[in-house]
Amino acid sequence: MTVNVPLTGLEAAEGIAQCTRVLASQPETPHAARLLAALLQRYEINAEIDVSPRGLEAAFAFANVDRQALCNGALAFLKWRPPLADALARGRADGWDAAADLLARKSARLLRNRLFAAALIHGVVADREIEFLLTALRRRLLLSPTVFMARPAYEFACVLIRQCLNNEYVFFADEEERARLDDLHVDIDAMFEGDAAAGGAFLRLSLYRPFHETIGNEARATDKVSPQALRAVLRDEQDNRRIEAEHADSLSRLTVLTDETSHRVAAHYTDAPYPRWLSLQAPLPGSAKDRMRSHFSTDALAVVDGPCDVLIAGAGTGRQAVNSAIGYGTEARVLGIDLSAPSLAYGARMAEALGVANLRFAIGDVLHLDETSGCFDVIECVGVLHHMADPFEGWRALINRLRPGGLMLIGLYSAVSRRVIQVLSEDPDWPGPDADDDELRTYRRTLMGRASDDDGFALTKSPDFFTKSGFRDLALHVSEQHSAIPKIGDFMAAQGLEFHGFSLPEATLRAYAAAFPDDEPPGALDNWWTFEQANPRTFYGMYLFWCRRVDRT
Repeated sequence: MTVNVPLTGLEAAEGIAQCTRVLASQPETPHAARLLAALLQRYEINAEIDVSPRGLEAAFAFANVDRQALCNGALAFLKWRPPLADALARGRADGWDAAADLLARKSARLLRNRLFAAALIHGVVADREIEFLLTALRRRLLLSPTVFMARPAYEFACVLIRQCLNNEYVFFADEEERARLDDLHVDIDAMFEGDAAAGGAFLRLSLYRPFHETIGNEARATDKVSPQALRAVLRDEQDNRRIEAEHADSLSRLTVLTDETSHRVAAHYTDAPYPRWLSLQAPLPGSAKDRMRSHFSTDALAVVDGPCDVLIAGAGTGRQAVNSAIGYGTEARVLGIDLSAPSLAYGARMAEALGVANLRFAIGDVLHLDETSGCFDVIECVGVLHHMADPFEGWRALINRLRPGGLMLIGLYSAVSRRVIQVLSEDPDWPGPDADDDELRTYRRTLMGRASDDDGFALTKSPDFFTKSGFRDLALHVSEQHSAIPKIGDFMAAQGLEFHGFSLPEATLRAYAAAFPDDEPPGALDNWWTFEQANPRTFYGMYLFWCRRVDRT
């Protein structure tokens, strides 16, 4: 279920409140959970919305909803109410270490709050102030181990470990914390045998380092690990890594990698698979055609009627591929290719968990698709071409594999919108694409402390800012090229591609229509170029647009 018509703020607020009330009384109501997540993707919770926290918590139980939207909504709700509101107020006034004093209280309500825990377990905290608080809480857990004597503290520590796994340990650690970690000894064998002291030391270390960096990749029996809450987190993470390793071993290789830039990009995403998505607002099976009706005629959409071949070029960790495989329907044959085996293995694990059977993954380079024999009715390539040495060379390779009349979704970085990144590359604090993880964390914390009108601070508004792989992709990529609408238009004309419209929020499309009332959809590219220059944040993520290959015969 999706929200198909614009809602007023009051209508959205009532819809959110009603969904949570339904879930509070009938927690096994998937339609309410899906509608709630869809609303929270587009609307923010404020203090005036009568949300049921029990209902909001219940929505996290469903696997096919956007839990990140639920996480954002839950934290926004909690920020308006004690105890989180009180902790944040104290942090702003007295410093975040002072806010962390609440850990010393055995009855600390924040640590026991079920909705707060659900948000941290199932999503990524994308709020600067809450991150400051969590970082201070983690610091207190490390430096004051006596707090682990209280059950709320060590159970919350396990919740915080799950959050750190979700964000790939992006939180900053100061020199005192790093020194204490260096001195922290963990008897791994004793921990697996149930020694409580060893388990406590391992728990504290795991707040700062993923499990495999401490115990290696070999899975070990966790049934004796103490505390029990840690046992569950460790078991889940070991299972995920085992499944991904199995998928990585079974991947086929479609093409070779010879391009120097391809090798650098492959190394980037092998070390930092992106994005580490945790959930999916799964579309209704076969609904892709409905989504595309605003871009194509019924005749053009005939290529996706019945069996069709779909290529997701640069599938990464598979979120787009899984979404498309569901959306195009079970008769579609979907292939996702990427340079990074760990990224594809992550996607294969998630596809398996969501029961998606019409999707396969393979290692391959877009530039070498001429080595394969397959052609496709639809090609989607989003966020990939701009990491090549020549994005248009890669795009040309894709066109050669698109059948006449085939449909193509392309995403390219806008030179106008990426000026912030270009400015940051000249910043004396910028550590560059070869920055190690500690340098990344330090630079990221530096940006968080800058003035709100600073270009670097603007990055804190991006969801990618709040995970390690996301921040690397956002601000420290090894290869990034930018494009502009005039060049894109010239290329499409030369290659026989028809422009069928940008994928943009309704509000932006309405603003364009007001600026160019005589321009019929999808709009002339010259007019879009004028509009972007007047509204430079229009394509802040990237240009995302549909096109169609014209049959020249």
